[in-house]
Amino acid sequence: MYKAMKYSIANLQTLAKRVIKNKDGVAAIEFAFVAPVMIALYIGLAEVSLLISVDRNVSHATSVTGDLATQEASLNVNDVEDIFNAALAVLGTSYTNSQRVSIDMISFEVDAAGITQEVGYAKLGTGFSTKFDPAGTSTTLLNETSGLVVTRIIYEYHSPSRTYVQTPSLSETFMLKPRKSKSISFGGTAITCTVINSSNGPRANC
Repeated sequence: MYKAMKYSIANLQTLAKRVIKNKDGVAAIEFAFVAPVMIALYIGLAEVSLLISVDRNVSHATSVTGDLATQEASLNVNDVEDIFNAALAVLGTSYTNSQRVSIDMISFEVDAAGITQEVGYAKLGTGFSTKFDPAGTSTTLLNETSGLVVTRIIYEYHSPSRTYVQTPSLSETFMLKPRKSKSISFGGTAITCTVINSSNGPRANC
């Protein structure tokens, strides 16, 4: 009886040592702890990268809008529509996302009395509640011999998961001087445009 108990205890000790030394499954357990953190970091970095890319597109599109506008002596509705279409193409947004894009373009000149006048205005979308205020603009940019065109874009960006960067408002403003005339008029009336869906993607309709 004593020998049997002693043998059983020895077996239990051997089994206990074997279990303690057994490393099978350790990697799986470690992976189970680390994987969620790594996946979360990967998704977060991917969303931040997308945000930076979209923000660059907003800046580029704003620059393109002003650059195209200042290459003309005057703009009509068709010209404005083409310019806004170029901006939407640079942004590369889908029709649904383009509904959250707002673009406006305003042209100023200074008359002989030194008073700043608005000589052209066009907008797409409803994101801008107020027009750009030229008060305080440097006379180097806006003076009696040279007007100024100001272009702005706001994009209410929605991240894929809306968890890490959520829904920031991306915006940019560019100021450019006319190249072919003192100032650029838009036909004497404000031009309002909307985004429509077409076979070629989102398009401006003015």
